[in-house]
Amino acid sequence: MQLQRPSTDPHKRGAALMLSFLVLIVILMICYQITRTTGIDRIEAERTQTLTGMDYAISSAFLQVAEDLLADVEAEGGEEAAGGAAVDPMAAAGGGMGGAPGGDESAASSGGTGASDSQMDAWAMPQVTMIGEQEVRITVVDEDRKFNVLNMLVEDEEEANENREIVARILDNCREGTLADINRGDADLMSRVMYEHFTRRADSLLPQPTLLSDGDDPEPDQPAMPLSLREIVVLEPFQEQHFMDFFDADGERVHSIEQFLTIWTSPATFTAPDAVGGYEVNINTAPLAVLVALFDSRAVDTRLWDEILAYRNEPEELDQDEEEIEPSYDEFGNEVVQKKYFDTIDELTEVRTWDALEAEDQQPIQERLITSSRVFSIYAVARKSTAARENQILEFTDRNSREQYERSSTHLLRVVRQVVWRQEADDGAVIVPLLPWEVLGSAPLDLLDFPDDL
Repeated sequence: MQLQRPSTDPHKRGAALMLSFLVLIVILMICYQITRTTGIDRIEAERTQTLTGMDYAISSAFLQVAEDLLADVEAEGGEEAAGGAAVDPMAAAGGGMGGAPGGDESAASSGGTGASDSQMDAWAMPQVTMIGEQEVRITVVDEDRKFNVLNMLVEDEEEANENREIVARILDNCREGTLADINRGDADLMSRVMYEHFTRRADSLLPQPTLLSDGDDPEPDQPAMPLSLREIVVLEPFQEQHFMDFFDADGERVHSIEQFLTIWTSPATFTAPDAVGGYEVNINTAPLAVLVALFDSRAVDTRLWDEILAYRNEPEELDQDEEEIEPSYDEFGNEVVQKKYFDTIDELTEVRTWDALEAEDQQPIQERLITSSRVFSIYAVARKSTAARENQILEFTDRNSREQYERSSTHLLRVVRQVVWRQEADDGAVIVPLLPWEVLGSAPLDLLDFPDDL
């Protein structure tokens, strides 16, 4: 048997070589596509795993903060007041305003038991903790340091106009001295737009949430209850940047208007006739932009608010008989100096300008101020650096360097906010979530009394 000899035709040999090369290209493309797809799936799986770990760490942080807030009640009120303390994670599942118990007048009052809350409380100190392998930074802000925009909706027309003026002054003050400053004309327009949005939702083209269980439409003259302050971002002249914390081109700190205004401090405003929550602000924690705006500068000398700010930043002098407190340290390793704060409004007598006021001028100021807080925003920031290990910074020596570093593009951040109501009663306290879980686009900047001192 004679074997067939291979063809010596150069054209046939070239075609076979080209066909083999094309097959090789197809195989390489298939391998590349498989590698690329599996690589993307691996990256996505790692990202999902990281975010899941962050969420578990943040959940643990929220539980710890709830315990700290209850422990603060125990420290102020003694063992008897804390005996019934409990955390109710399922209460008020309907969210902020709709979830609060309607007929509880004790909750509506911001005065509470008379215990004071200040920047010296444990809950007010930013904390950085490791939960498992995840680093979490926790910041707690009391909503009672802000002015409640729902005060614009009170039935008394004169008082409602006064409250709209306060909101406008706060918007005018909150970004003073920055490139993102809100001028007074825009501030007046913003306050008017907010008021019309809350009172004329029936005429609005925006979608309206269904909050009534029986399906009935609300009364035409019933004010619309916002689910969050951020919902007004769709209205002119509000913009997305008004709800962001950032550094401007000059390096100045610019804060979100949510750092100064709130809707969360009056969960019983429209259901309890004696409710006053949100009408007052906490004198120990309220920023200067809020305090100054409470009254027209022609009615109350602005030096009063400057002196209040200076007073609550003075070091506390210990009595000789008093036991020396063991020093505590902030997240940068600096010793925390114990500062003064107002236990009661009566201690305003320690402020020089206060004594110069007549009794009839002091009364309206006292009605706007409290020394305790009941509603708190908890911010948890989980961070994972995506930079090379040699380019990572693990420890910071000051606030600005940390904030600038965390705002760089070399991090995977998970920023979650929870709003809780610390409801107090004779037999203890309970933590009621008003906003259980809200993912934010960026971490908030710490609001400082004297940012120029950094």
